[in-house]
Amino acid sequence: MMKAGLYFHIPYCVRKCEYCDFYSISDLGSQQTYFEAIRKEMEGYRYKNILVDSVFIGGGTPSYADAKEVESLLERAREIFSFSPDTEITIELNPKTFDEEKLLVYRRSGVNRISMGLQSANDDELSKLGRIHTAKEFLSSYHLLRKNGFSNINTDIMYGLPDSTVTTLQKTLTFLKELDCEHISAYALTLGEDSPLYQRGYRFPDDDGVYEQYRLVCEMLSDYRHYEISNFAKVGTSPCRHNLKYWQRAPYLGFGAAAHSFYENCRWENPADIQGYIKQMERGAHSLITNISAEEAMWETLMLSLRTDSGVSFSQLPEHFWEQNRSLLQQYEAHGYVKTGETGFSLTEDGYFVSNSILTSLKLDTLHNQ
Repeated sequence: MMKAGLYFHIPYCVRKCEYCDFYSISDLGSQQTYFEAIRKEMEGYRYKNILVDSVFIGGGTPSYADAKEVESLLERAREIFSFSPDTEITIELNPKTFDEEKLLVYRRSGVNRISMGLQSANDDELSKLGRIHTAKEFLSSYHLLRKNGFSNINTDIMYGLPDSTVTTLQKTLTFLKELDCEHISAYALTLGEDSPLYQRGYRFPDDDGVYEQYRLVCEMLSDYRHYEISNFAKVGTSPCRHNLKYWQRAPYLGFGAAAHSFYENCRWENPADIQGYIKQMERGAHSLITNISAEEAMWETLMLSLRTDSGVSFSQLPEHFWEQNRSLLQQYEAHGYVKTGETGFSLTEDGYFVSNSILTSLKLDTLHNQ
């Protein structure tokens, strides 16, 4: 039986944040038909020999949708797939989009991990980002989660925000540390030129300023395990099992509009449009499947593994990879970007920050000459 994760994309949001490029809509009128389409998509895997050990319900803002629909979705998933007794089930929430009644439904459904967006503890930054809550309202929602027995909570924050400084970020991190979250995700803000936030004309930190903020994140979260470029797990707790699947190239099935899947060395994605997705499910059609070549698989292994503190093993790469990249890796190690060992190599925290440059500098032709 193959272990796999399930991802459900629930694209409904109160409103789209100024920086967001994920597919989402605010009108809940289609949700009943949409959830039924997801349940129909799952039926196509009823006879697959799959053991589910992680579920991630993302969006969008899943907590904006009807909690009973989420409950029904998980019930159907358990009918179709075998579930591990310790399956990690995460749902994304935003402050002000849930109450105690919704949380009771989530608990009853087996949800045992929460991921909630804070982004900043500075209300002026939250306003610029287009968030629907204040820092105080986030705190109220967080305490409601704890009151209702949720003991595994991730909080998202961002750095490199408009008009931000080390001082404003320090306020956010201090606020967050006092909550004693089990997991923290800290993302550098990246914007497309067509995003509303980019077009507002705000002043953003330059590369040195962003690096200074990144270093502050690492220093203030030094009592957490920095196990992936943007993710920190409290010592004594576990990393996010579902997200590790992405970085370890483990199988996962994505359901819903804009959802991606990786299964049996193939990748595919669903239409990033609710009505298009619903029509596809009504026709019983399947998204275009891409078979991953050996060369692509090896590149993915290198790229994804180096996002984590485990790094990549030389045994996962061509025999001559170390020989052709030895000098370059030694230079990176001398600059404090890389740690090499007898069996493989990984990036340091400073290496994480320049990981794109490191990856593009490695001799990619080595991946085509096995």
